[in-house]
Amino acid sequence: MRWKLGFVSAILLLAGCEEASDVDEETPEIFMMVAASMTDAVNDLQDLYKENHDVEFVVNYGSSGQLRQQIVQGAPADVFLSASLGDVELLADEVEIHASVRLVENQLTLISTPGVEAQLDDWSSLADVELQNIAIGQPNTVPAGQYTMEALENEALWPAVEPNAVYGSDVRQVLTYVETGNADAGFVYHTDALTSEDVIIIDHAPEGSHSPIVYPVAQLTDEEATQDFFEWLQSDEAIAVFEDYGFQGVK
Repeated sequence: MRWKLGFVSAILLLAGCEEASDVDEETPEIFMMVAASMTDAVNDLQDLYKENHDVEFVVNYGSSGQLRQQIVQGAPADVFLSASLGDVELLADEVEIHASVRLVENQLTLISTPGVEAQLDDWSSLADVELQNIAIGQPNTVPAGQYTMEALENEALWPAVEPNAVYGSDVRQVLTYVETGNADAGFVYHTDALTSEDVIIIDHAPEGSHSPIVYPVAQLTDEEATQDFFEWLQSDEAIAVFEDYGFQGVK
């Protein structure tokens, strides 16, 4: 009987070793919180990175303010790609951030549905035209909305825009409002406008009318896979992908 017990114990030990080995060989997962305006670029970056790295990505896209709140409330996050320096600074007051850098920049752009462009020459035209709806990101949570409010107020255009303002939960929803004709015009990032064939680019925000639009990336955990990806995002290879979508390297 003793040899049988020893044989059974050996089998169980081997099974346990195999199970532990399977766990050790699990593909690392990187949880990312990403500003909605980076959707297309980050989708490409995931594919490019996975060509040479055995990782899986779990990505949540949304407005930077909402994503920050989700992280504070305990949502899993290894990397936070924000459209606002302010959201990373606020996050640092609530959770540990291992590292953060300024990654890329963007521009704020006035767009319209086809046909409406005849009434809009530039931003200043907003004071003279009658538009049905003007889409803006929710200023409390959407950085694009915050930049828009800043620019409109500095250009003394907010009183003309406010009565017709409709608000989007993120910048991609603002784009959709204009694409579908639910808004005659809207304010999005230049990179968002470039993704659509259904909107007309009218003009960029007047120079100096708002704070620089800087996208930082924050590393929230110290896992090796996270560290490697965080560093790769700053590489020339990754920045080139962002630039293909209209982002600019940080000056």
